[in-house]
Amino acid sequence: MRNAIVVGGGLAGITAALALQDSGEWNVTLFEARKHLGGRVSSIKDPKTGLELDNCQHSCFRVFEHFLQLIARCNAQKAIRFQQKTSISFTNPNNGITGKLYDSNLKPPNHMVKSILKFPHLKFKDKLAMRKVVKKLSKMTEEERLQLDNVPFKEWLIENGQTNLSIDVFWGFFVLAALNISVEKASTAQAAFLFRRGLFGNNDAFDVAGFTHHLSHIFENEITNTLEDSGIEIHKSTKINSLKWNENKCIGVNTSSEEYDADIVILATPHHITNKLLMAGPSSTKIICEKLEKMEYNSLIGIHGLYSKKIVEEDFHFTALVHEPIIQIVFNRNFELDDEINSNIKQWLSVPVSYADTFLNNTNEELEEEYKKVIGKVWPEHSKFLEKIMIIKTPKATFSTKIGSTEYRPEANEIIPGLRLCGDYINTNWPSTMEGSVTSGLMAAANVLELNNWNSDEVWVDWPKPPRRGDKAWGKF
Repeated sequence: MRNAIVVGGGLAGITAALALQDSGEWNVTLFEARKHLGGRVSSIKDPKTGLELDNCQHSCFRVFEHFLQLIARCNAQKAIRFQQKTSISFTNPNNGITGKLYDSNLKPPNHMVKSILKFPHLKFKDKLAMRKVVKKLSKMTEEERLQLDNVPFKEWLIENGQTNLSIDVFWGFFVLAALNISVEKASTAQAAFLFRRGLFGNNDAFDVAGFTHHLSHIFENEITNTLEDSGIEIHKSTKINSLKWNENKCIGVNTSSEEYDADIVILATPHHITNKLLMAGPSSTKIICEKLEKMEYNSLIGIHGLYSKKIVEEDFHFTALVHEPIIQIVFNRNFELDDEINSNIKQWLSVPVSYADTFLNNTNEELEEEYKKVIGKVWPEHSKFLEKIMIIKTPKATFSTKIGSTEYRPEANEIIPGLRLCGDYINTNWPSTMEGSVTSGLMAAANVLELNNWNSDEVWVDWPKPPRRGDKAWGKF
């Protein structure tokens, strides 16, 4: 048995550690600087109410196959509830008109054609022009996609005949929500991956799922229990200050008080922390550091509104708000949460503000006023029952998928002797998502285990298969 150290207890580190430990070839020790696992997928306890608030509303999709495999490996299926049919609602707060995008029995990429034709927020000429891009995306080769990394997605859409309205309401919305960046700044290569794999992928790829508890709950319970039961040694509240080197080979890690030796070290830290740890290493790390120094972050803001009375219908889950730059989507957390939590909170609305870089300097009071104004357009009576608004800002929420960003993402097979990297920023093709993080952890584990035949588009063979519609082991809406 050889010894592995994983630095970072987010999704990437948890995945790499568990995949290695499951192999039976490695004894794994996991270090996390904070008091809890989960990394940027976490919750914060409000000191006044004791309520656990997710740093931002998180959803997952059925296309997140590796993430769902991890959830199943940890026997946490009931922590997630799935749509059994894709349904994405859009509301114009100014006129109250709501329309939905949903799938049909037609084969991809045409499975959403029927709902797009009925979509009330676009005119027929907008929809007619969209056919060209859908067709082009479906026929695009991987080589052609990658060649578009330096092209802004909005520019590419305009060149391919898209109207301003379709860019604002349709293409721009999905880029903003999934890539956490504006359509003007997004890499076309990254946006094309999103639509090819997600919205226009399998019929069920974009089934939305919500979490039945606050995000930290699953890490503090099912995931931690699984890691410990597998034999992984976990050190929380333990910061790694530096890496140990023997010439060009990494041989362990240093905390402020102890040294730990290992046959392999996996860095599963955000790219700026990874860069800091590597900069003190040998010259072989410089090329990767030069890439990491050029990578940027985009921010998120989570807005939570708590009410003394129900203000939305029982079956309302979420809706995107058309033409609203800040209050972009509204989720009904009561629809997702377990009944035990629902009994304590009459109404909980959650608003994720994507690509929030320009709003970070707004005061909480300014954001609260914007929330009240926009929510008031949709539910005019809400202010009578509003008890509290809580705001959480995360400046370094996701790595930036801006134009040209792909060339800065390190490859999983960029090997430094004794060291491997994983994290959402690794070139998995995925943007900064839960799926991208888990995939990077599996890629690191596959590299260490020398599983040369495993492709990152494939499921991890040793873990349960991801769920399909109707799977009784998983919660459903």
